[in-house]
Amino acid sequence: MADVIGRRIAGNLVYVDKAAHIKRIVGAIGPDVFEYFNDFMRGPGIDTAFDNEWTVTRVEAGGGESEVTLTDAAGGVLLITTDASENDGINMQAIGEHFNLAGTGIRALYFGARFKISDATQSDFFIGLCDTDTDILTSADDSIGFRKPDGSTTVSFVVEKAAAETTATAFTADTSYHIAEFYYDADAADLEVFVDGTSQGTVAITNLPDEEQRVSMQFLAGEAVAKTMSVDWVRVVQIGGRVS
Repeated sequence: MADVIGRRIAGNLVYVDKAAHIKRIVGAIGPDVFEYFNDFMRGPGIDTAFDNEWTVTRVEAGGGESEVTLTDAAGGVLLITTDASENDGINMQAIGEHFNLAGTGIRALYFGARFKISDATQSDFFIGLCDTDTDILTSADDSIGFRKPDGSTTVSFVVEKAAAETTATAFTADTSYHIAEFYYDADAADLEVFVDGTSQGTVAITNLPDEEQRVSMQFLAGEAVAKTMSVDWVRVVQIGGRVS
């Protein structure tokens, strides 16, 4: 059961779900706050029309078309369905590079997402923040988030700047929903990773990206069988660092 309380960060009012952990931000108010939240309860039902909010790129190794849809589910769910060829799938980025972990004056940044995949081994995905890239898993060079390679159930947390990476094991993939989060405290130079409300420890910020980032995800089939990724919600909250 949730236990939402208010706290202040740099004079801004931040709401956190203490029942999960004190760094799970569920909303914030203040002049230094900017945020993105999508519960996938709005928008069109075909992938091409998502272009009014997302840049959607099909990554196709074979024929046919991978799809993005909004499903009939309590609370709203985004569903990515790949074609039935290996490495077919979808690359999605919310329009606009709006977040910067190295921006002047940044105090904190929270990222969280709840999602599941249909195949824990024969699939690959990234979900997090990335600069503009139409094939994140292959060519991203500035990103921060959660990544799983094809043929493995290990989900890593990745911190990447100019193609140099710091990685740490985050969790073992399965076909259930998981909440993956990270929280960057710029004042303390501390980056902490959480999975399903449990801290996975801190990660070095040597390769913290220093460019503007987009809310991003990519999901690909790992074999010649259609796979799905269901995303319940995505939230990003940054405090401080607004462009001057």
